[in-house]
Amino acid sequence: MATDSELQKFSKFAGRLADASRACIHAMNQESFQIIRKGDGSPVTAVDQAVEDRIRDMIAAEFPGHGIVGEERGETSLESEFVWVIDPIDGTLPFLAGFPVYGTLIALLHNGKPVLGVVDMPATEERWIGCDGLPTTRNGEPVRTRACADISAALLSTSNPDFYGATDFQAFERLKAKVRWTVYGGSCMAYAQIATGRIDVGVDVEFDIFDYLALVPVIEGAGGIVTDWEENPLTLSSGGRLIAAGDRRMHGRALEVLKGAVEDPP
Repeated sequence: MATDSELQKFSKFAGRLADASRACIHAMNQESFQIIRKGDGSPVTAVDQAVEDRIRDMIAAEFPGHGIVGEERGETSLESEFVWVIDPIDGTLPFLAGFPVYGTLIALLHNGKPVLGVVDMPATEERWIGCDGLPTTRNGEPVRTRACADISAALLSTSNPDFYGATDFQAFERLKAKVRWTVYGGSCMAYAQIATGRIDVGVDVEFDIFDYLALVPVIEGAGGIVTDWEENPLTLSSGGRLIAAGDRRMHGRALEVLKGAVEDPP
């Protein structure tokens, strides 16, 4: 288990990584840049690549024995005790469109478990930091999820219904029919707002580890829970479906609905 002093040191360093990322995004966002279509059809820009390169360089200089896996540059030393997971710009499409819900996600795993997470939103200048054993903070102030056990009163979020296959979309539609409201397209901002108590439950599919491992310490440090759709903890080897909730009762209820275990009464 990582010691408190180690986690404090890593947390401060992660803040420096987020500072560097934010500065790079602000500087390059004023320039024109080429949009590249990756093999999976998703976009990437020179900004994504430059941010990840900067973060990787800083980690290699400070902690040369740590592993790194990033969305744009692949993986190194995944067998290491500590592994950093980087999404330089989560929400590249909103970034391209000028919607301020894109952010940098930075996670640190200890023996495969997420123990530190940073969600940095350069456009709104907000930063959530979650660290194992400590309360989650937003811009240095502690935040908490809100209690909401009644699914009919819940606010649900998902990033993009276009990602859903037919079966998963049917599950999402069941959940959407149970909640009071649904919001779309929030990227990592939506999950950070679960930690702040603004959103009750978030679900997504076709996500990668870069998209969600940083969210785990942030949401759980604020009193919430994040798992896959089978209620398993999220790790380097997890699949693409996740569900996060601010209230554990909501998490369980929403999972039942997704699985089709609870039907409407006749």
